[in-house]
Amino acid sequence: MIDTHTHLDFENFNEDRDDVIENFFKDNGRAIVSIGVNEERIQKTIEISKEYKNVFVSVGFHPEEIENLENFDDIEKYLKKVIKENDKVVAIGEIGLDYFHSKKESEHQKQKELFEIQLKLAKELSLPVVVHCRDAYADMFEILSKEEYLEISKVLHCYCGEPEHTKRFSELKNLMFSFTGNITFVKDDNFLLESLKMIPIEKIMTETDCPFLAPVPQRGKRNEPKFVRYVIEKIAEVKKISAEKVEQQADQNAIDFFKLDIS
Repeated sequence: MIDTHTHLDFENFNEDRDDVIENFFKDNGRAIVSIGVNEERIQKTIEISKEYKNVFVSVGFHPEEIENLENFDDIEKYLKKVIKENDKVVAIGEIGLDYFHSKKESEHQKQKELFEIQLKLAKELSLPVVVHCRDAYADMFEILSKEEYLEISKVLHCYCGEPEHTKRFSELKNLMFSFTGNITFVKDDNFLLESLKMIPIEKIMTETDCPFLAPVPQRGKRNEPKFVRYVIEKIAEVKKISAEKVEQQADQNAIDFFKLDIS
C-alpha cells in the first residue's frame, strides 16, 4: 500500500505520530507522501520525513494560503531552496484552486496567479504536481489544458469531479486521479462513483488525506495512513476487480508518478 497524500505534520498526530507511521509500515505499507502547504508545515513535514526512509514530501502553497501571503515574489525562491536542500521532496503541492470558501473574483485571480507560479516552477524542475481543486473545475481545466503545462505530470488529489469533468480531464496528457475515503461513504448512485468507473486503473492512485476523511468503517475517527486499505477495497468493489490488483497497480502508478525509491 502507498498513501500518496497525508498531512502527518498536523497537531492531530502529536501524541502518537511515530506509532501511526510505524503501524502503517507494519501493515504492508510501502511508502507515504506527506504534504506541506505553507512554510511552517513544509519544515515540519521535512523533519518527519528524515526519520523514515519511505516517507516522502511534497511542498507547495495551498490556495487558501493567499490570505497569509503579502506577495508572491519570494515563493519561487523559497521552494527552490527547500527542494535543493532536501532529497526527500518528490513533488510540488498541494497547489491549485479552492473556491468553496472564496466567492470573490479578485481572490480567485490571486489563487490562479499563485497556482501558475508553482506550475511553472514544477515544469522548470521537472517535478510532478499534486493538485487541489474544490468548486473550481472549469478554471482548473482551463489552466491545466494550456500547452505549457501539458507535459507536467499532475494528479487531481481527493478527486470529486462529476462525469462531465472526468471526461474532459481524462483527455489531458500526463494527468492522474487520486481517491480518498469519501468514496466509501457516498451512496451507490453518487456521481463520484460514476466518475471512478470511467477512469482506468492505470490512472488511479490512492490516498487518505489524513487526518481528514476517514473511510468507512473508520468514519468519524481521525484518519491515518493504514486506512488507505479501505479506499483500495472500495475501488476494487466499484470496478469489479480484486483488491490485490488495485493495490498493485495503484502502488506502481505512485512509484512511477513520484519516482519513489522504495527498494
